[in-house]
Amino acid sequence: MDVLVSRILESDSHSSQSTDGLLESELTLDVAQKLSTELNTRLRQCKTELKQSLVDNHDTYTTAADEVERAQESITQLLHGVDELQAMFGDEETGIRARVIEAMEKEAHARKQIQDNGVVLEGLRVLESINAELRAMDALVRDARHREAARAIRAVEATVVGAHALDGTRIRAVLDDRIHLAAINVKDNVLRDLRRLVSFEVADSVATIRVAPLAREHAQPSNASSELAELYSALSTLDAGGDLAKAFSDRFVRDFVSPLLSVAVLADSTVQSTDDTRIFEVSLHREADGTTSASTVCNILSEALGFVNGSLLRNNSSEEAALLKASSILWADGCAPRLATLVVERCVLSCIPTTRKALAEFKDQIDVLVAFEDRLFGELCAEPTSENNGSSADRPIRSRVGQIEDLFARRRCDEALNSVRKLAESSSFSAAAMDGHERWTVDLVKQMVKSSGDSESDDTDADCQTASSFLVNGASKLVAGRGLLLFPKCTVSAAIRRLVMTAYGLVSEGAQSSLDTAPHVARMFVDTARCVFDVYRALFFALHRAQLTKIPALGWQFFNDCMYAAHHAGIIGNLVALLSESPETHQLPSSFAATTSSEWTATARLYVSIGKTHAASIVRQETEELRRLSTGGSKGADAFASASKDASKAQLAKIANQVRLSLTQLARAIRPPAVTPHVFYRTLGRYADAVFGATIDAIASIVDIGADDSQVLSDHCRLTLHSLAQLFLLDASVLEAYADIAPSMQQPSTLGGSSGLLGNADAAFEDLLNSGDDDIGDDNEGGAGGDGSPASGVSSPRRSLPSAMKLANEHCRLANKLAQLADILVISRADILARRRAGLLEDFTVDELVELVRALFTGTMERERDIMELESL
Repeated sequence: MDVLVSRILESDSHSSQSTDGLLESELTLDVAQKLSTELNTRLRQCKTELKQSLVDNHDTYTTAADEVERAQESITQLLHGVDELQAMFGDEETGIRARVIEAMEKEAHARKQIQDNGVVLEGLRVLESINAELRAMDALVRDARHREAARAIRAVEATVVGAHALDGTRIRAVLDDRIHLAAINVKDNVLRDLRRLVSFEVADSVATIRVAPLAREHAQPSNASSELAELYSALSTLDAGGDLAKAFSDRFVRDFVSPLLSVAVLADSTVQSTDDTRIFEVSLHREADGTTSASTVCNILSEALGFVNGSLLRNNSSEEAALLKASSILWADGCAPRLATLVVERCVLSCIPTTRKALAEFKDQIDVLVAFEDRLFGELCAEPTSENNGSSADRPIRSRVGQIEDLFARRRCDEALNSVRKLAESSSFSAAAMDGHERWTVDLVKQMVKSSGDSESDDTDADCQTASSFLVNGASKLVAGRGLLLFPKCTVSAAIRRLVMTAYGLVSEGAQSSLDTAPHVARMFVDTARCVFDVYRALFFALHRAQLTKIPALGWQFFNDCMYAAHHAGIIGNLVALLSESPETHQLPSSFAATTSSEWTATARLYVSIGKTHAASIVRQETEELRRLSTGGSKGADAFASASKDASKAQLAKIANQVRLSLTQLARAIRPPAVTPHVFYRTLGRYADAVFGATIDAIASIVDIGADDSQVLSDHCRLTLHSLAQLFLLDASVLEAYADIAPSMQQPSTLGGSSGLLGNADAAFEDLLNSGDDDIGDDNEGGAGGDGSPASGVSSPRRSLPSAMKLANEHCRLANKLAQLADILVISRADILARRRAGLLEDFTVDELVELVRALFTGTMERERDIMELESL
């Protein structure tokens, strides 16, 4: 301000140009006001000084007065210019304000541009530096100099992070992607070189591990351990050191151990060394019989691990390789459990025996497996913990060792179910005829258990005999309390006998297991014994329904199988309940008694039900076909209506011959010992009744029967009756085998009562054959009497054999009726009335006799009188 005032005061002239000069000096309104004030102040001072000067120096005063006048004039002009400037700033029309603001904005923009240009220049300098580092990094990645490449990546990453000029720019995102891709390439290259450093191969005859140093350009020769150190160092620099262990462990398990353990027989291992290359080989025998022992498997795997560790972790004394002392560098945390699991699957789960003798021998190998697992976790786990050093769920072998009994039970039960499934799926239908009646005794139980193993082996498992002895007391007590438990001689399938043997073997194992292990193992065996019955029943009938229906012999064999299975299912249910309840034979948990009894009851009843249902369907199907053959269809109706014609006679003869041949084939399918005589007679009676009934209905439907026709029809009835009656005759040798058990065939089940279990399967035959029209027989019609007398046709050797007609009359409800019809067709009305009065025609109803009289005799007063008499009788 002082300078400005001085300039004003020292100026010789003041004009508009001087005003412009003041404006160029960035004079503002505020400054001008301050200037005016300052000038006024100084003017007063000057006046005072001038007065003093006038006093002191008149000349000086005069000069000063002139100067003051001039200064006052300049100030006046200046104030006038300030007033004008103030007016101009407030005037919108002049645009001076807008121009000043615009000039100020341009100046600010220019300053910002200069600043931005400086930032860009700085960024370009940084990018140039980064590009140089990227080029060096890419060269290191291409040359497979992994450790240096990883360090270069970290250096570039640090440079990019420190370049704040690139923050938030697209260039920064591109650089980040470039660095990330370079890191991925280094990791991939490291894992690729790791695969080249250690290779695994399992061929047909040999499994190989090859360790060979990498051949690189621009690199000094080194051993495998140094190579591994560089690979691990590179990944560690990229914070991915664990990827090496994971990749190597996965390859070792997937490419070497898994294929190796899938081979049945492994031979000895060998190690070869040539220069810097080391090779570990295991000879394989894929087609050889047998399997390699657990100790051999563990030794080979231990040698393979030792070879890898010795070749890669312990073969370098340099300081750089010190980091390789830790096994975690090469082996991932989960590698030891995975290897132990594979060993368990190979040496335990797939080798669990199915007999207790073999199980005892198998347990001798458990210590070898446990010791191998301890060594495995010790070598592959970098920091052993309390869990690694002791038994825990993370130790697959130790955890399975405590489950040997469970595993044995599961394997035994699975094998039993699988064998039963194969039996049910088999289409051989091979029969196993009995030498005699099967009496359930202690010796039979022993034989069943003994034969429950491999049917092709004659070697008796001593441990199975010991196990079966646990059933001896129970079986003896059951026989003593229940009496004779017998299944009559008949033909059953070899499959159902194998099924029953399997069930007895499982129950024997259950009794043995209940003494050694938890009750759930015994329960598993007993439940599986019941399940084998259910599996066979569900599968066999569903898979072979067509054959069983199409071939009557197979259908009746299936009926016998069902009764045989029900017979033994009932006995086993009672035996299991006895072993659970009785203090003398308490070998199974007492909780079995209630549930097991009801379950075995249901199983037995299901077999009886399906056997009865299928037998009834066979009889129903065959009787329908026999009725169709007996009537001869539409042509047969004409043949019966005009029987005396030659063509009709030939047709009737053909019908009789077809019926005889068809029934003969059916009789052969059920002739003892295919089924018991009791079932044979009752079933054949149903077949014959179908023929007799169809013949009677065909003749009764004729409205007018001539004298010649009646004779032919009578002969046809007698021919049919006598030809079919011959089928009821059986050889004396066949009947003698059943003579001593015939009374028991009429008694209820000896294991009946509240349990309802079947001990005598032939009682089920009786129930089936007396079950009404919907099944096979008819109530109280023929067959064995309800008084317990022997079944007809099953005679003591001292009695004479009954005639064919007697057997037919006893077992066919309509045989006598057909014989009476044959007589009615040729006798007079008087004879008909006489026989009716004597009660010899009771098989015919009054209406049936009336219709026959109307058809046979002409309409006369005498016929009507006889009809009225018949109706009154």
